[in-house]
Amino acid sequence: MVSFWGAGMQRTTLNFIIDSIGFLNLLLLAATGSIMRWVLPPGSGGGYGRGFRGGRGAGEVKELLGLGRHDWGDVHFTLATLFILLMLIHIVLHWTWIKTCTKSILFPSRKTPCDPRDEP
Repeated sequence: MVSFWGAGMQRTTLNFIIDSIGFLNLLLLAATGSIMRWVLPPGSGGGYGRGFRGGRGAGEVKELLGLGRHDWGDVHFTLATLFILLMLIHIVLHWTWIKTCTKSILFPSRKTPCDPRDEP
């Protein structure tokens, strides 16, 4: 059977891949946020060697792995955008389950809430 997601790729496998990438992405987001907060805080000389309001001069610009604070900010923003995209895909893949749970919570007489048999 050929599907939109590839020749024979099961939905469970796709969910696992998307969720694993999303988790790794979240860890990287936390790491880049920590770098910008504690390793390269504001005023650490990332303004093209000028620092905050003229700063301490070009010789004291802090970098980590060759990237300054603003470069890490760009990496952080890119990871955040990717995370949003991955979470949208995650929601699309679980949409049937979301609808089922919402209906069963709003109308409890229909089914057991979030019946595991409803998830494909």
